[in-house]
Amino acid sequence: MKGRGKTVSKLEQRVRELEVELETEQRRYQETEKNMRKQEKRVKELALQAEEDRKAHDTFKSTVDGLQQKVKTYKRQVEEAVSSPTLSLL
Repeated sequence: MKGRGKTVSKLEQRVRELEVELETEQRRYQETEKNMRKQEKRVKELALQAEEDRKAHDTFKSTVDGLQQKVKTYKRQVEEAVSSPTLSLL
């Protein structure tokens, strides 16, 4: 009987150790899930920001293209006006 009580005691101690280990792993898992959700949220925010930046870039590019076209038009008009024989000096 003595040996049996010792074995039971060892097994009970091992069960307590395993329960503590399980709780520790569960906390780590929960923390990992929390961090994963936080990172997923950050990825979504960055994706939205990237999309907004792309749209802004496209808008700016269109504006620049339009302004460059106006500059070309004005330069051509100035060149035509300068080379025109009807230009009179004041």
